[in-house]
Amino acid sequence: MPEQPDIVPLSEQHIPTLIALFEQSVRQRGPEHYSEAQVEQWALGAHHPGFVSQLREHHGWVLEQAGAVLGFVTLSDDGHLSLLYVSPDHQRQGLGGLLLATALSQAARLGIETLTTEASAFSYGLFLRYGFELTGLESVERGGVGFIRYRLHWRLPS
Repeated sequence: MPEQPDIVPLSEQHIPTLIALFEQSVRQRGPEHYSEAQVEQWALGAHHPGFVSQLREHHGWVLEQAGAVLGFVTLSDDGHLSLLYVSPDHQRQGLGGLLLATALSQAARLGIETLTTEASAFSYGLFLRYGFELTGLESVERGGVGFIRYRLHWRLPS
């Protein structure tokens, strides 16, 4: 029987692995929903200084199993969920939901009552299943390439 995955706090030692996981996930799964140019620009985000800053400055949790990193999620102090990624070899197995549930429970523990995010076509359905509500569509540009993202919010149940 396979070892159960563990969720651990994101640490500095995780960062190189998370950069690689992000880029692999985007490059391998991105073509399912995005053009070649969009995938390329999105994947380049792994090497932007702001990406590592988010990993260092936000609350973060990493999903590990038998020493391998399977995914991660980050949450800012103001309730913005900016990163939620699962290894391309482990997608569609409920691990994104496990990470999102962790972020929601940790938000409650931290006293964060409202979460916001901008979801991709990949994660949009996951966020809806966990009670996020669509607030609108957002057009962004990366390296001259346009993207549409789903702006979502979630409120801690009273």
